[in-house]
Amino acid sequence: MVEKKAVEITQACAKAANKLSNDQWQALIGLHRTLLHEHHDFFLASQHPTASPALRRLAKKYAMPARMWRHGIHSFLELLRQQLPGSLEHMLAFVYIAYSMMALLMESVPRFLETWIECLGDLARYRMAIVEVDLRDREIWSKIARTWYNRAADLSPDVGRIQHHLAVLARPNIVQQLFYYSKALVSIKPFENARESIMLLFNPLLDTEDPSYDKYRATEASFVSAFAFLFKRGSLQKYQLHIETFQQGLSDHITRAAAEWKTQGPEVAASIIAGVLDFGKPENPVWTMYRQHIAAIESRKSSDETMEQGQIDAEDVSIRDLLFEEFWSDVDAKAPVLARAPTWIPAEVGLGSSQAVSIYVLEMLRSAVATNAGKIGDRNVVPFMNFILGFLWSLARIGGPLIYLEAHIPWSNIVLFLNMLGRSGVSERVTAVTFPQSTSGTGRQLPEDIPARGAVWAPDIFPPDFFRNTVADEDERSLELPSHTAPRYERCLWFGVRLASLNRYIRYNVSTKQFSLSNYAMALEQGGRGESHQPGPTQSHTAAEKPHLLQDDTGDVEMTDEQASGSSPLEADSDYVMIDRGSMVRI
Repeated sequence: MVEKKAVEITQACAKAANKLSNDQWQALIGLHRTLLHEHHDFFLASQHPTASPALRRLAKKYAMPARMWRHGIHSFLELLRQQLPGSLEHMLAFVYIAYSMMALLMESVPRFLETWIECLGDLARYRMAIVEVDLRDREIWSKIARTWYNRAADLSPDVGRIQHHLAVLARPNIVQQLFYYSKALVSIKPFENARESIMLLFNPLLDTEDPSYDKYRATEASFVSAFAFLFKRGSLQKYQLHIETFQQGLSDHITRAAAEWKTQGPEVAASIIAGVLDFGKPENPVWTMYRQHIAAIESRKSSDETMEQGQIDAEDVSIRDLLFEEFWSDVDAKAPVLARAPTWIPAEVGLGSSQAVSIYVLEMLRSAVATNAGKIGDRNVVPFMNFILGFLWSLARIGGPLIYLEAHIPWSNIVLFLNMLGRSGVSERVTAVTFPQSTSGTGRQLPEDIPARGAVWAPDIFPPDFFRNTVADEDERSLELPSHTAPRYERCLWFGVRLASLNRYIRYNVSTKQFSLSNYAMALEQGGRGESHQPGPTQSHTAAEKPHLLQDDTGDVEMTDEQASGSSPLEADSDYVMIDRGSMVRI
C-alpha cells in the first residue's frame, strides 16, 4: 500500500536528525503525490452516481477525507517544516500540488465540500507561514486562507474549529484574536484546543514587561489583558486595574475609532458575552443552562429522517416557542426556586470560581453598555447595542439564564438607548412577533450578525434559515451601507419590544412609541431583587402570543383601562418609571 509506505517513511525521517538530500525530497514528493491520486480515484469511484449505497458510505465510514489530509498532506508538511530553510523549495512545490488536488476534489466530489474548503484554508495558511520576510506575499496568502475559512464557516457556522483558524489569521489585531478564540470556545460545537492556543495571545499581555505590550492601544491592551487574568484565574487586583483602564478609556476610544467601532464594537460585545459564559467552562451556570436547552430541544425532535429542510426548520421553531412559553407562563410560581447570580463576590474568592468570573465580567458589561448607550447621536454605537440586545433576548428565550443574570443587566441604560433611537424609515414591524428581516441591500444580514452566528446563544435569536443561501459576499459583509441604518434601528426596537413582552423589566407604549422601566428593574439595579413586580404572562396569555404593550384602539393589542378613561397609562401605573429623556436629540 502506498499509504502505509508513506506513513512509515515520513515517521522514520521525522525521528532521524539527518537532513534529506534533494533527491530524497523529490522521491518523497512523488510518493505523496501518488497517494493523493489514489485517494482521488477512490473518491471518484465511491461517490459516482452509479455507485451502490454501500460503496458510497465507505468514505464517511472510514473517515477517508480526514485520512487523506493526515497521511497524504499534513504529516509530510510537518516534516518539510521541521527542516526549513533547507526544504523551502520542496515545501513550496508540495503545497501547490496539494492545493491543486484539493481544488480538484472540491469540484469533482462535492459531498465533502466543507472538508475540502477547510483543507484549502489550511494549505493557504502553510503557504503564508513559509516565507516571513516577504510581507506582501504573506498578506496575499493570509487573505486567501481567510477567504477559505470564511466559506467553511458559512457551511459549518456551529463549528468552533473554524473560528480558531480565523483567530490565528487575525494577528496582530488583539481584539479580533480574542473575539475569534473566545467564539471557538462558546460555539455550539466548541473547539477545546483553543484553550491552549489562546495563551499565545494572553502570555505576552500577562507579562507587562514584554516590549510588545506597548505597541497596542491602551484601551485595547487593557481589555484583552483583563480577559487574560480571567482566563488564567490570575490576580483579581491586576484584573481590576486593567478593567479600570478600559472603562476610563472606552468613551474616548469609541470617539477616536469612529466608524471602526461599528466593526470592533460587536467583537468586544461577543468577547464580553463569552466571558459571562466563562469561555464555555462546564461548571459555569449560564453555559450549563444553554447546553441543557440544546439537549431539551434535541430530545423533542422527531426521529423521522425523511423530513425536508422546511419541515425541520418549522419543528425547530415550534419546539423553541413551546419551551419559551412553558417557562414564562408560570415564572412567578417558579421564581422562588430559580437560580440567581449573587450580586457581589467576597474579595477572598477572587477569580477562583466560574461564577465569580461571570459576575466580574457582568460589571464590565454594565459599564460598556452605559458608555455606548450614553453616546447620544453617535450611530457608531448602534451595532454594539444591537448585539447586546440580541444576547438579552436570547437569555429571555431560554428563561433561566435571564432570571439568573437579571440583577446584573443595566436595564435603565437599555431603556435610555431604545428611547433615543430615531424612527425615520423604521417599519411598524417592531411590534410583530416575527423576526424583522430586510428584503433589500446586500442581504438579510447586518454586518454584526455574522459575529453572532454559530455562538451557543445565537440560534434562539435568528430564524433557522436566516443565514442560508442569502449570506452577503465576504467583501461586502463588513461594508457599512446607508441601507443598514433603518433595519438596524428596527432590529434594536424589535428586541426592546420583545423584552417588554415579558412584562417584567421594561414596557413599551405603542401610542407614544416610548419604553419605560419597571420598579422591579429599578430595584434590581439598586442592589435588590424587587419583591413586587408585574406578574408574568399566564398560560392562556403567553408572551409569545400577546406581548404586554400599551396601545390605542387602532392597533392589534387591546387598550388598557387607563387609556380608555383618557388618563396617562404611565402616570396611572406606579410600577413603571419613564427614563428621563430631557433635551437629548435622537440618533
